[in-house]
Amino acid sequence: MKEMCYWCGRDATSKEHVPPKCLFPEEKDIKSIYKETFRRSLITVPSCDEHNLAKSHDDEYLMVCLGGRVGNNGIAYIHTNTKIKRAIERNSKLIHTQGEDEISISGKRFPVLLVHIDTYRLMRSFESIARALVFHEFSFRYQGRCQVISDIFFSPKDFKSTNFQAKSAQMLSRERKRWTTENKGDNPRIFTYQFSNLDAFGTFTVALTFYEETVIYVIMSLLDNGTYPQNGKIIKIINRPISK
Repeated sequence: MKEMCYWCGRDATSKEHVPPKCLFPEEKDIKSIYKETFRRSLITVPSCDEHNLAKSHDDEYLMVCLGGRVGNNGIAYIHTNTKIKRAIERNSKLIHTQGEDEISISGKRFPVLLVHIDTYRLMRSFESIARALVFHEFSFRYQGRCQVISDIFFSPKDFKSTNFQAKSAQMLSRERKRWTTENKGDNPRIFTYQFSNLDAFGTFTVALTFYEETVIYVIMSLLDNGTYPQNGKIIKIINRPISK
């Protein structure tokens, strides 16, 4: 298992960082404020070139979209004004800017950019992270479908989809309070993750939290994967025994 790609099962040729390493600020960008390093104890999984090197542009796009989101912590703000700013200056087409505006927070005005986001591209990145975490935690290659849910996905032209995402995210947030599993991550101000218990339908969810405020839920199913919990490693995912 350790020599196969976490996603497709082909021979692994490299190690994929989970989540992408670029989401973690470099020490040179934060050392004047934070006297610590955030690029430590990073998770890696075996990967083929297609599911690692070939998607480096998607990793950079994910970094720009997540780091620059209003409401994240101070580390994300610094990251936006250093590494992310440099990335946009190198490639002006990296993000599609629609205009500028200002927002008010605690009586203070802050300039913001209005941007058009490729939702499906982001969902693909979150799916990749979820699949990699399943492999990392349980030595199990998930092969089924993923449903990505978050209230960050907003479209003024598609109210039905936006409403579904918002309501689903609220429901999962309430359910998460009843999860009995551990919230993990050695760099909690950058990224944490938590697996739910398996439900009666063979479905489980992983919650991905970036910069303490941006939460993404990825719903996965063992039954959809064509795999049933019949051995110890799979049962570890669910934290309770399940009959065949």
